[in-house]
Amino acid sequence: MQGTTRGEPNLGKTEPGANDDVALSFIVITPDEKFHRTLYEIARAGDWRITRAASVDEVGMLVWAKPTPMVIYDRDSTNEDWHDAIRRLGELPTQPCVLLASQVADRYLLAEVVRSHGYDILAKSVTPEKLKQCLRFAWSWARSRARGPGSSH
Repeated sequence: MQGTTRGEPNLGKTEPGANDDVALSFIVITPDEKFHRTLYEIARAGDWRITRAASVDEVGMLVWAKPTPMVIYDRDSTNEDWHDAIRRLGELPTQPCVLLASQVADRYLLAEVVRSHGYDILAKSVTPEKLKQCLRFAWSWARSRARGPGSSH
């Protein structure tokens, strides 16, 4: 799943942003190469940091080493029950903002995501510009939550 393709950078590695402390950063769990490539291109264009993980357990290790406030879990292309995965990701000590990537995005699925302690759905069928907008919105929410009430940051 990880590795270099056609002379492109290793997409399984973390790509640093301009300033890692303030750059939008996220971890994505997906074996879907097309979806990952779209996210990678969005991250590269925005000078954001993207890391790819193979499992919820790997995300746990990654956020332990370097807290990352946002995680995208691909519902459509994994074998693990997404309800359990979203719940486990939300229970990580850093409590990342968890987005469920899905081909289907309706109010019923959103209600299930929220009940599982996820933040929102990231519709895989939308344009890259809409994906970028959704990521920015989730990032701002995650950052404000990380600062907490009464924070002067």
